[in-house]
Amino acid sequence: MLLTRFRLGSRPRMLASLAATLSVVTVAACGNSSQPVKKLASTPKPTPTAATPTAATPAPPTPTPKPTIVAGATYTAPAIVQIENLNDARPQSGLSSANVVYEASAEGGISRFSAIYFSQPQGQVGPVRSARLISPVLVRQYGGTLIFSGSSGYVFGRMLTWGTTRFEETSAGADMFRINSRPAPHNLYTDGGRVEDLVKRSARPAVGYTLWNRATTAPGGTPVSGFTVPVSPSEQPSYGWDAGAGAWMRTEPDTGSFVDANNGKPVAAPTVVVMQVPAHLNPDDIESGCCTQGWEYNLTGSGPAQVFTNGTGYDATWSATESGGPPTFTLAGGAAAPVAPGLVWICVVPTGQAAATRH
Repeated sequence: MLLTRFRLGSRPRMLASLAATLSVVTVAACGNSSQPVKKLASTPKPTPTAATPTAATPAPPTPTPKPTIVAGATYTAPAIVQIENLNDARPQSGLSSANVVYEASAEGGISRFSAIYFSQPQGQVGPVRSARLISPVLVRQYGGTLIFSGSSGYVFGRMLTWGTTRFEETSAGADMFRINSRPAPHNLYTDGGRVEDLVKRSARPAVGYTLWNRATTAPGGTPVSGFTVPVSPSEQPSYGWDAGAGAWMRTEPDTGSFVDANNGKPVAAPTVVVMQVPAHLNPDDIESGCCTQGWEYNLTGSGPAQVFTNGTGYDATWSATESGGPPTFTLAGGAAAPVAPGLVWICVVPTGQAAATRH
């Protein structure tokens, strides 16, 4: 439009008109009463502020909208939270509040915990990390809800196929948060109120099984002062019996006493089970950017187990079905192995890798 108009006039007039036009544009850019800059500039958005609790301080921000929490609520179907066990993740939070903890080798020999809660945990829970091949197996067996940070594509495909009830960081929304006292990826957490909210959101039907009948003694057994579990070549935790606490206390070879960051106290497990199962590396399951295959564990059927409680070790047989709840542990004579009240810690290892006991 401008070029057609200026072609009809003289060159000086063209230059003069161009100068006038540029003058108007310059004035508009600098701002005047008719076209203030405020209408053209975008309003900067405030930078969100991250939550700042420490791993040892159970005081994370309140989720929005705030869920209705019942203190000490008991769940009709459990929450299963994936918790990291790399040394950078220690001390973890919330393991003392679990009813059952499964431990199995993940990639590179690092173990991962699946903490199972049938009631609202106390304080923070985490660091929350990714699901592994064993995770949807446990969800199917226990009829629970999985809480995790992410997964490999293969594990995700399995969860889709199986219809695994689950919440990861995105779908959990305000029910997960990151702390500032640890670097990513070791800083993703949830807490008791948020776990309670996720259980409500999952709307899982009530389970039809019960956990073990509790006892501290049974016929037979051998007194032991401690034992070491070959979870993997690089993860071999040691347990010692603490008669005063009535529980086994765990020690990590590289970081020492195994404590809960919520209270700074050792994680006390009255019963520890070493469950030998058929296991193999699955070549289809490879973490993104990693060449390490995932471990496939068969938790159905039966196999050898060692049950440790009340300072005594028992040789037992485990038996479990695909969706019938926790495994049973039976002694050679047919009696149930003793499972004491409180936390039950189950170490899943390949068949043939028994714990080494100390007397």
